[in-house]
Amino acid sequence: MSSLEPVVDDVHERLETAPTIGDLVRHINVDQMVDDDDIKRFEGLEYDIEPLIRALFYRDIAGFSWNGLYEYLSTENRATRLGFDPVKFGKYNTAPTRQTLASVWDHRLSEETKRTILAVSEQFVEEAYESDVALNVRPPRHVGVSDSDLRERDTPEFTDKQIRTHIRTARETVFGAFDSGRADNVVYPDSRFDELQALMALGGSGTPQGQSRMENFFGEDYTPHGDTHLRTVKSYSEEQIQVGFDQSIENLLDAVNHLQILQPPVTVAIDITTWEYHADGELPAEVSGIDDSGEKAYKFATLSLVGKSMPIVLAVEPVIEDSAWDENFSHQYHRTVRRLVRRAQEFVSIDLVLADRGFESFQVYQTLANLGVTYLFPKIERNPEATYIEGMKEDGHDLAVEEATVTARNGSHDCRMLFVPSRTGEDTQVFITNKQVKPEHAEKWVHRYANRWWIEAEYRSIKQHFLARTSSKDHTLRFYYFVFGVLMYNVWRLTDVLLKATVSRELTVGPPVLTAGELADWIAIHPQLDPG
Repeated sequence: MSSLEPVVDDVHERLETAPTIGDLVRHINVDQMVDDDDIKRFEGLEYDIEPLIRALFYRDIAGFSWNGLYEYLSTENRATRLGFDPVKFGKYNTAPTRQTLASVWDHRLSEETKRTILAVSEQFVEEAYESDVALNVRPPRHVGVSDSDLRERDTPEFTDKQIRTHIRTARETVFGAFDSGRADNVVYPDSRFDELQALMALGGSGTPQGQSRMENFFGEDYTPHGDTHLRTVKSYSEEQIQVGFDQSIENLLDAVNHLQILQPPVTVAIDITTWEYHADGELPAEVSGIDDSGEKAYKFATLSLVGKSMPIVLAVEPVIEDSAWDENFSHQYHRTVRRLVRRAQEFVSIDLVLADRGFESFQVYQTLANLGVTYLFPKIERNPEATYIEGMKEDGHDLAVEEATVTARNGSHDCRMLFVPSRTGEDTQVFITNKQVKPEHAEKWVHRYANRWWIEAEYRSIKQHFLARTSSKDHTLRFYYFVFGVLMYNVWRLTDVLLKATVSRELTVGPPVLTAGELADWIAIHPQLDPG
């Protein structure tokens, strides 16, 4: 096999230009990482050696479990972009199976090749952290090429006692945070309704199914009737829901404070997600249209920790827009942003705010500047930007920084337009930020925008695994369901952090070691067992 140095040098060079881990691993020279015996062991396999090695390389850089690697490759054509032939995928798969990926590592690679992959990825992660390149990499392990930690990279096994202990801790950050204001002598405490809602959220079911499951576990006397549950949660006001959510965030951060995993100041991302509405009849005023597709949905804005922090949602806000069927006022994006950031600032010190082009407005930029945070947004290319780009091309420049002043109703502030090459290098992308950035640092600074990807992954997880079903038109009820789904996602992430930090001593931003389904079963089966 070739010496390790050329591979490390190649990684070092690409670190300066690769905006994502995927961009880096797609160009890794696999020939430098395998030997003839490895190649022979791959003969006759369904997939070629090159994309499999790239996938394994990605797994270690990102800190993924085998399940996490499969789920990552299965979306957005990532497996195909790594070089896998989609014709060879199974009937229901969009990537090689988990078993295939794990088998390659366990049975097809020599120990030397495994050590090379792990050593190169460790080199990359350490350099990414030292240079503050904003890629979604795991924390460094600070081990050498020959250290035993590099030989075994399998997901650690956890005992039932350890899982039960940390799920109980995670549960307690949510259950009991909501106060219905009912009398103390009621039949069921508020936490009982939290348990039923959790079973609904984690099972993607409605009230009848959640009640049935809870009765199966704990009996009829323990379980509130579905109608009682609905009456209770419908009694919550939007303010009560926000107070309960904020209390759960405070509890969550207290639970991880001793781990020192939130290194202030943090990077956050803001976005708006939809909960599609399909019922017939008169449309509720809170339902909005989705683009020009004709589809309709409730909308919610969130602010989430991204980058090197624990990926959780810190703030939630319902979004109500004007539509043809109502008399709502136009949505004021800057006011939503202000409320989200202010609530998050109660818990963390924010350095950088990321958002997509949908938030582009002078009022949003000024609002963030007034809140004392740095922002980085891609900018819609209009005539002034197009003209500037043409001038850059004529002068033979591929990046530039243009000083600008944003002026809104309540004042103005200085900002910069960053003109940088796109990922393909064929076009120029335009970003706007209020940070002082020199032209030679513009491209590296823009790389931090890649961290916004995590909020898209959050939305997929929340809607696929943690959102209870309802056909209700009650907007406050919908908001409660969505907020509780977000909190169940946070419980999932908190459980993962506690397990990794106190059992394996390894923190990663990859998918949790427990699946959403496993978390649902543990919460359902063990809510009252003593962890000791």
